Amino acid sequence: MFSEARGHLENSKSDFSEKINDSFGDSIVREVYEPIENDIQKLGFAWDEAEVRKMEIMALLMELRTIL
Repeated sequence: MFSEARGHLENSKSDFSEKINDSFGDSIVREVYEPIENDIQKLGFAWDEAEVRKMEIMALLMELRTIL
């Protein structure tokens, strides 16, 4: 789900690091890009967990429909 955003961010980070190759650029990478990367990774984990829960709910609904 978030692979496209992750790819765009990685490209942006690489371009930025190549163009601004100094301590300022390094601090921007650490303080801006890396936290965003972490957030995207967490969103991916949350999405995957939500998909698992959704499948569990769908299975329960099917079971309830069978009972009714």
